Amino acid sequence: MNPEREPTDLDLRTLAAEIREIGFSCRRCGACCQPGAGDSGLVFASHDEVRALVASGAGSWEDVARPYPEFVPRADGSAVTFGWCIVHEGGRCKFLTDQGCIAYDARPWICRTYPFALVDGELAVSDCPGLGEPIPEEDALTLAGDLLERARREAADEERVTATYASARIPAGKRCLIDGSGIRVLDD
Repeated sequence: MNPEREPTDLDLRTLAAEIREIGFSCRRCGACCQPGAGDSGLVFASHDEVRALVASGAGSWEDVARPYPEFVPRADGSAVTFGWCIVHEGGRCKFLTDQGCIAYDARPWICRTYPFALVDGELAVSDCPGLGEPIPEEDALTLAGDLLERARREAADEERVTATYASARIPAGKRCLIDGSGIRVLDD
């Protein structure tokens, strides 16, 4: 990360002005909720985000999330992944219906801020049909605030995951998931 410009140090109004310059209006098309060209469409979620979905009544943990499918192999034959992804059904996020997202109020931060993200303290933009549309100043400020909150939460989660990984006893030959709450040995 650029040490001169941490996401949490960004000015809300400056970030909102960048968003307004780009322009964005969600078309509720659902393109971000399913795979696209070269994109799996998987939504990475932290332990806290999955817990919020479960608490909202979206379903049990198993109904809502799966271990993120990218594992890092280790020399002892074990492999580790560092978070969760929202379950897909029928090739798209299970919460996307013809009426929109049925878990909208508890959706993960990546969904709240799409198509924007902060990468190394800079605003990054993903392809989206709603880009280039006028965005009211109040909406841009809300989105900028959400981006800064997402960055704060992601940094805190990364610290917890890093600390857990540093002290973890990962069984040789096993697949494990390490998240902000600890380590889980996964069934094969």
